[in-house]
Amino acid sequence: MARTATIGPEIFERANILVGEGKTRTEAFAQIGRERGSRPGTVAANYYRVARAQGQGRTKPRAATTRRRRSTTAATPARTTHSRRTADTGNGDIRQIAQQISDLTQQLVRQVEERDQRIRALVG
Repeated sequence: MARTATIGPEIFERANILVGEGKTRTEAFAQIGRERGSRPGTVAANYYRVARAQGQGRTKPRAATTRRRRSTTAATPARTTHSRRTADTGNGDIRQIAQQISDLTQQLVRQVEERDQRIRALVG
């Protein structure tokens, strides 16, 4: 038989009391964590879980994020230890970056030309 959740609602209520007394949520989470012997992040997770369940989640929608599309053909070797920005610009090798741009541009031109040829053959 499932137990009734009590910790989350208790944390939610206590945090709202502390915020009402003038503390920030971060300060309230830290204080509740000390009182309960748990980490502030755990307290915050419980608080926001209850808030979402009560329909008190985000008041502002998140900003839309965009994802870069990756080509199915690898134009450059995969980076394993550093992000692309760190790996490319950290070295200061502008010539290498320019060469990569040139190679990718040529690859794009070839793909567009091939696509145009296929379209012309279909329309034909």
